[in-house]
Amino acid sequence: MPNNELFLEVSDAPNPKVLRVFDTSHWCDDTIENYLLEVLPVNKSKWVTFHVQKGFSLPMNSSSLGYRKVSDESQLIAIPDGIYEFKQSYKPNIHTVQQYLHLRVVEIRTKIRKEWDKLLSDVCKLSGEEFILQRDKLRDIEEYLLAAKFKVEECHEKKIGKELYEWAVKLLEIYTNECQC
Repeated sequence: MPNNELFLEVSDAPNPKVLRVFDTSHWCDDTIENYLLEVLPVNKSKWVTFHVQKGFSLPMNSSSLGYRKVSDESQLIAIPDGIYEFKQSYKPNIHTVQQYLHLRVVEIRTKIRKEWDKLLSDVCKLSGEEFILQRDKLRDIEEYLLAAKFKVEECHEKKIGKELYEWAVKLLEIYTNECQC
C-alpha cells in the first residue's frame, strides 16, 4: 500500500454560518476509494459523514451539520462555537483513519473584535492609563482563547481547552460590563 498521509485544515474565517474544511493530504496513490470525512458537531452525539474527493474544500453549515435542516440559504443559522471532532479516512477506512479536533471560536472572536473597535475609536475618551488597562484586558482574553485552541487542537486536551475557552468568555463578559463604552 502506498504511503499516503492524511492531513486536514480547518479555516478560521469569521463567517458565523460556515465552517470550511480543506484536504491538505499528501497522496502517493492515484486512485482513492471511499474517501470519507466524518464530523461530530458541538452538542451532537451523532457523526455526520461526507463522501469527499482528494483535494476537497468542504463548506459546512447548520443544515449540513444537522442543527437545522433548511431548503433556503437565508434560513441558515450560526454554527456554534466549541469543539468539533473530525475523522478522515479512505479504503480500508478502519486502517487509515486520522482524527482531529478543532475549537471553533468565531462568535467570541467577533465579540472581541467589536470591543477592540470600541476601545480604539476613543468613544470612551479614556486617559492613557485607562486605555492601557483596557487594552491589556482584551489581550489577556485573546491569550486565553489562543491557549484554549492550542490545548484542544495540538495537545488534544479537550477538558482543559474548554475550561480556558469558558474563562475567556467569562473575562469578556466582565470586560463588557465594566467598560460600558
